[in-house]
Amino acid sequence: MSLNFSSPLFLFGLLGISIPVLIHLLTRRQQKQIRFSAVYLLAQSQKRSTRKSRPNRLLLLLARCLAIALFSLALANPLFSFRQSEAFLPTSPASIVFVLDDSYSMGTRSKEKTLFDHAVEYIAKGLQQAPDSSEFSLVLASSPARVEQDWTSDKLTFANKLKTQTASYRTTNIGDAIDKSIKLLESAKQKKKKIILLTDLDKNGWKEEFFFKIEYLSPYPIQILNFSRLQSGNNKGMVQSIQIAQEFLTRSRLLRVKAQIKNFSSTVSRMPLSLFLEGKLVKEEFLDISPGQTLVQKFSYPLKRNQPLNGKVQISDDALPADNSRYFPFHPSQNIQVLVVDGDPKTISHQSESFYLERALNPFSVSLSHIDPTISTLSELPLRNLSDFSVVILANVRELPSDYELELEKFVLNGGALLFGMGDQVNAKYFNERLGNLLPVKLESQYQTREGALHLLLKNNTHPVMQAFSPKALEEMREINFYSMYTMQAREHKKFKVGTWFSNQHPAVIESEMGKGIVVLFLSSLDRDWNDFPIQPTYLPWIQRWTQYAARGLENISRQDLLVGEPFRQSARDSSWLVRTPDGTLHHLENDIFRDTFQLGVYHLFSLPGAADQKVLAKLPQGAEPAGTFTVNIDTRESEPGKISQKEIEDFLAGLELEFLEPQTQTARPQTSDGVPLATPFLLMVAGMLLAEGWMVRKE
Repeated sequence: MSLNFSSPLFLFGLLGISIPVLIHLLTRRQQKQIRFSAVYLLAQSQKRSTRKSRPNRLLLLLARCLAIALFSLALANPLFSFRQSEAFLPTSPASIVFVLDDSYSMGTRSKEKTLFDHAVEYIAKGLQQAPDSSEFSLVLASSPARVEQDWTSDKLTFANKLKTQTASYRTTNIGDAIDKSIKLLESAKQKKKKIILLTDLDKNGWKEEFFFKIEYLSPYPIQILNFSRLQSGNNKGMVQSIQIAQEFLTRSRLLRVKAQIKNFSSTVSRMPLSLFLEGKLVKEEFLDISPGQTLVQKFSYPLKRNQPLNGKVQISDDALPADNSRYFPFHPSQNIQVLVVDGDPKTISHQSESFYLERALNPFSVSLSHIDPTISTLSELPLRNLSDFSVVILANVRELPSDYELELEKFVLNGGALLFGMGDQVNAKYFNERLGNLLPVKLESQYQTREGALHLLLKNNTHPVMQAFSPKALEEMREINFYSMYTMQAREHKKFKVGTWFSNQHPAVIESEMGKGIVVLFLSSLDRDWNDFPIQPTYLPWIQRWTQYAARGLENISRQDLLVGEPFRQSARDSSWLVRTPDGTLHHLENDIFRDTFQLGVYHLFSLPGAADQKVLAKLPQGAEPAGTFTVNIDTRESEPGKISQKEIEDFLAGLELEFLEPQTQTARPQTSDGVPLATPFLLMVAGMLLAEGWMVRKE
């Protein structure tokens, strides 16, 4: 229980009480002299009158003093509360672990500062009042939690360490931080021990599994300071994810950017979304997005030069700026690298499965199609590095080398395109048993026509590949004769789309997405064995456009998109590597791993012909060659709204002594939240005193 005063007028009220009392004491002696110097009868009368009126004058004096005191109290604007006052640091020497939440949700703005700034200032002010013999340590609660300052009794050392701290772009891990704090307190010197946690109670940071990992909960008191009430605004939205693709279906190359935006606001429904390339605004759209919903927005931008690009997608500013942007690098491909696996090579070249396919993909000595095919046999396939290719075409392949289907699965999951062509060498049993993860269908049997040839059904076909053809080309394509094909059966829980149908109502081309990549299955042959398609004029643009469609902007499947704190891995092979971080610092890649991925943005990778002499370099050494990029973005789970309740925390830390406080700024302390205001009752009491004074005067 507490009574707080917020005005210096209270002191003037005390003076108002004491002055009438002093005047009363000084006049009593004069009254006695007058009483004894008067005539006896007059003295007797005065004595009786004095005895009769003395109680009224005393009561009147007390009433006036009380009225002045109550009026002074009312001007002081007091608050009455049963809540205990904030006891931040112990008054006697103690060992204190400060657990500071430095996750990016603590970067939420509170007017001109952030919640993290307020937390640091709160520790610094409390440190000044702590007993000199106390000792302190600092644990940072972002993932992974770490001891930033071990035990020290030097306040200046601790304060200097505190000044260097900034809010990170990491997520929160309170359980791990408390575990490290308990272990610190086991080695503490002082008998009194305490953990002080400064956080915004973001629910993402309180995961049950991390509290289960704590070996034991020692009975140390934990004080939890919730800074979330200090934020001046709300997190209105975030850029949840982006996907980048390069389109080859038209003569002009297009960069496709697909951004997923989430609206956290309950009132805002119109939100600007901007696309930046090389730091310049190139596109901006206003999204009509319902409160609490997610929307996907697509951008298209023409690629004028074959130069790498760095970009970002950004929404309008709000209280939490960390999740308003998402970064990406892009390296336009001059040519699509295609690996054609010939499943039926022949001594006579035009009889090989890949003969027409290779010439359709690149019909000239100079690649005007922007497609570079590489022909491989099955025996050569294990020697190929799939990361050098964007598309792999398996043409009439019977069986793959042992366990090679796992390599193809990895290739597609990382963004590669896999195309199948059927033929007489295809082993349906092998395809169904070993390629079940890649193919969304099961092959049934080879279907051969007996009465006339099959044709493609192209009327009202809305597939992007087919829409690129002119009406005349589609008419020519309808005349192509197909004499054999494979029938298929859909697999359970597998999704696929039909690109084109045969005239017997069986699919001719099906496609399915897998991870970041795509699988396309042509249910007839890609040579002349089952049809006369390869000798028709439309075969060349048809195979090129399906290849371009499947590639869909895969500039380099080795590119990695990481979250903050995830390590980057790169096979060194015969070179050493350097990484340039977004702030321009150069680091040597040690043991093929780079772990310092705590900045947001695009990281650039360079290869060196020899080993680097230093871990951190001032400038690029001579001979360094650009070798790629990777991005680091935030984990959006920290952005999700929602605070953990006091009851949930008590369940996680059952049996411990917990104290919950909500620090307030000096500039804005809401009175109604700390207690009941007493100004009005005091003014009513003053009015009552004045009425009582009037009644006593009249009675006298």
